[in-house]
Amino acid sequence: MGEQTILIVEDDATIARFVELELEHAGFDVLRAGEGPTAIELMDSNDVDLVLLDLMLPGIDGIDVARHIRKKGSNVPILMLTARAETHDVVSGFDAGADDYLRKPFEIPELLSRIRALLKRSTSTATQSPQEASGVKIDPERRLATLNGEPLDLTAKEFDLLAYLVSNAGRVISRDEILGAVWGAQHSTDSNVIEVFVCHLRNKIGDRENRVVQTIRGVGYFFARG
Repeated sequence: MGEQTILIVEDDATIARFVELELEHAGFDVLRAGEGPTAIELMDSNDVDLVLLDLMLPGIDGIDVARHIRKKGSNVPILMLTARAETHDVVSGFDAGADDYLRKPFEIPELLSRIRALLKRSTSTATQSPQEASGVKIDPERRLATLNGEPLDLTAKEFDLLAYLVSNAGRVISRDEILGAVWGAQHSTDSNVIEVFVCHLRNKIGDRENRVVQTIRGVGYFFARG
């Protein structure tokens, strides 16, 4: 039996069984659900270490499943699978609480790499120290962000991005570095996912003039120390 349990939520039985066998071969315990309600029941009744979530599900779709998991207060990593290539679809998944995404069709080595990166990140968060810059304080262990002492309402991915920016305040961070650290893998630099999430963060911290999160054209971003 594996030491960590992965829940596969995929309505295509052939794909789900193939991935299940590969994950078991890699040493994981596996649970499977072919629809949203079953996935929610399994999450509520089992200790799950990671959710592999297809966004296109019958009935309750993957977005709603992710939202349910987060509303329950769970920080379990969610790796969403999507056949859609549009940025707004990916952003919708992140807004619902997903931690990373993988487009179909995918190769098993890449899938395993994403899974291991997410599991490693989730187990190391508690060892990180609180960080603060420009009135924003990040508590990694509690996954809590505050602005001048007031809690910020952030999605899981917004928190990850803000935490990385704050922990690197005072230096320019490249887009590639942000993609690798926050999204857990080398996603295409042609994607404007980062820009969308930076815009979300600026709105939530009241950075209307972009003085806190500064865009360094052609390079990346700079988070002011304050």
